[in-house]
Amino acid sequence: MAFVNQGKPYRADRTRYSRKALHLLTYTVAGPATGSPAADADVIEFETLIAERRPPVVAIDLGYSRSTPSCGIMHADLKHPEALQFGEAVRAAIRLIETHRSLVLVLEAVLSTYHDEQGNPDIRGDFEKGRGWYHGPGVATYAAAIRFLPALRRECRGGATVYLAEAFLSFKKGRTDHAADALTIFRDFWKTRPERLKDRTEPILDFINGVPSVRVFH
Repeated sequence: MAFVNQGKPYRADRTRYSRKALHLLTYTVAGPATGSPAADADVIEFETLIAERRPPVVAIDLGYSRSTPSCGIMHADLKHPEALQFGEAVRAAIRLIETHRSLVLVLEAVLSTYHDEQGNPDIRGDFEKGRGWYHGPGVATYAAAIRFLPALRRECRGGATVYLAEAFLSFKKGRTDHAADALTIFRDFWKTRPERLKDRTEPILDFINGVPSVRVFH
């Protein structure tokens, strides 16, 4: 697979959202690489504005463990959320992308970063106070996403669009498992507004086209 970066500058999402329209930043999945992304014959162009007709949502609470089921997943084809190992979550996401070809992938993982004028890591917005992306659990999900997204890019076959968004669940009222968190994200995604991000917030990988929106779930 190859991803196409449309060349738009990184920016914090300051769009005003209506009930019928949500802006989600995208990365584009193309067919087998033949050199540069421009050489792929089946690259599909996609809009970042989702209105009226909504793509299916796949919610993944992304963990990173050698042996335990550290990832939760929920989507419309499941009656109940499931807990998966990391590799299983990768393969499940690939199957869903290849099936639907256009979907919203919401990851409970760090998908963007912010560094201050001195080059030091800092919070991306007020929602992150006390739970910065650069320490504690955020670092583990950052590492997981760095592995997860390139695996999708490398192993998916055929053209598709993935609308990438970040879920933030660090201020839960009580302890919940990964499957339950995935269910919360899936159930509440469309009715949860994105947070305001600081200028100079950047995606974690160069092939992500823009800065994924961040939504806080409880």
